[in-house]
Amino acid sequence: MTANKTASKDAGPTLAGHPVDKDGWSGYGQAIVHLAWLRDGDQICHLLFGMVELRPCEFPRVHSSDEQQLLDGNGSPSCLHYRRFALSVACAIGWYGRSMDGHVRLPVDGDDHAGDGLCAGPFAGWPAWPTLAASNELDFAPDWARGSRAHFLHSRAALDARTLASVRRERNRRQLENWLHFDLVDLCNDYLGAICFVAPNPLFRSMEKSHLDTPNDGSAESIAYKLVARANQRVDGTRLEVVNEGLRGRLTPVAVEFDDDPVKLLEFTSQVNKEGRTVTHPRYGLLAWNEPIPLIRSIHTRMEVVSQRKEVEVPSGGKRKPAHQYSVSSLEHGGDAMIGRVHNDESIEARAIAATHRRAKKGTEGAERWFQDAPEDAAQFIRDTIGKARHRVLIADPYFAGRELLAFGHAIRRPDVELRVLTGKPDTDATTMLQAIETFQSYPVKPAIRVLKGKRTRLHDRFLVVDETVWFSGNSLNSLGERASMIVRLCHPELVVARLDGMWAIATPFAAWVAGPTDDA
Repeated sequence: MTANKTASKDAGPTLAGHPVDKDGWSGYGQAIVHLAWLRDGDQICHLLFGMVELRPCEFPRVHSSDEQQLLDGNGSPSCLHYRRFALSVACAIGWYGRSMDGHVRLPVDGDDHAGDGLCAGPFAGWPAWPTLAASNELDFAPDWARGSRAHFLHSRAALDARTLASVRRERNRRQLENWLHFDLVDLCNDYLGAICFVAPNPLFRSMEKSHLDTPNDGSAESIAYKLVARANQRVDGTRLEVVNEGLRGRLTPVAVEFDDDPVKLLEFTSQVNKEGRTVTHPRYGLLAWNEPIPLIRSIHTRMEVVSQRKEVEVPSGGKRKPAHQYSVSSLEHGGDAMIGRVHNDESIEARAIAATHRRAKKGTEGAERWFQDAPEDAAQFIRDTIGKARHRVLIADPYFAGRELLAFGHAIRRPDVELRVLTGKPDTDATTMLQAIETFQSYPVKPAIRVLKGKRTRLHDRFLVVDETVWFSGNSLNSLGERASMIVRLCHPELVVARLDGMWAIATPFAAWVAGPTDDA
């Protein structure tokens, strides 16, 4: 696709010799072109990211920014650059269209294609220009423009190795994120070398809705929708289509077209469970959409207050395990409140929702954390995980002893959480474990310790159970992170919990183990 480079600026934006419909852009008063690039040692400028941002007419006009630079460092002559260019809408659309063939240039003094050239492309464009796609996943766009119409030019070729090495340096990565306000290098590296075109909704700022307390006759639910128009804009002709997705399927959409009245009432034959919306306009096309999301009818809040702050002293465990101290804030239940409709846990609706959640959870993937030469970070991660417990914590570790009970047991923040420890031989004389247990005397729920007897313990790997979640580690919790190691959250924890509960049932309570014979059966 090539651009018509001989067209007059006054003739309006063109693409491949064909004029772009001016009416499609009449709701915008100005455009901003954001560009980030790298000038390497050979004085070649490589495009890192570009965005054309159209601004609705009601927005105040802004000016171009000064060019910002950051030397690559380490003696390298390369330099990062960023600049924001303020253009007319026609110039910005023309710049975007002429960039599609890979000939990207820096705008100069309002001229959309007069500056230095950037090494970019070739591009794969989507969708077919000038069609725009409504998207709710524009990580690179300002917060107010996340649900906008967009077009994408993704580079068919990856950046060269030298350019990639430069932008991946931590100092450069942080600076690019500071300029662009999103993580281009790591989280969103699919946009490296891309140019994106963002056209926010030009007609209305938002859509508001209100439920009627008493639905009209023949309706299970009535909802009023209101379009909040932008200054000097009309919403007549805008079409709203709402879909109601129930627990067992999706119903026929309900649609309405707005006229001079920005408020429309929609009647639903069944109560709305999940609501999805599509908004279209005859001139602008698809303006907004969202997948069906649950309608919030009640909010349950639970208040917890910090009752005390405890300081825990962990003694030395040898030369490689120095003594240290950490603090934990204890939480107490401060009361519950319910706003809206109170659900009956035994109703068919509640049972269906619970079953749906179970089925959805079954297919979810686990999570993992990698630690290397960072035992302190690993220990803090374990404490933070334990601190989230609301009902129970089970630590299954064949080498879990008194020092580990101090290091992790006190991380529990809620007084009614049950702590269980399943271990092998805690200590030869059990002194350290007994001393550690003494530190829990003020707790309303004391830790329960059980020992798996035998010269060769039945337990080899380590498991951390927090409520319904199970974390797995091949390392003892007290040595996690000393060398490269991982702790992984399991996808299907139910079977593991059942096996651990079975081990718990046959294990010996710690007091009985201490009083029993030293020779294990």
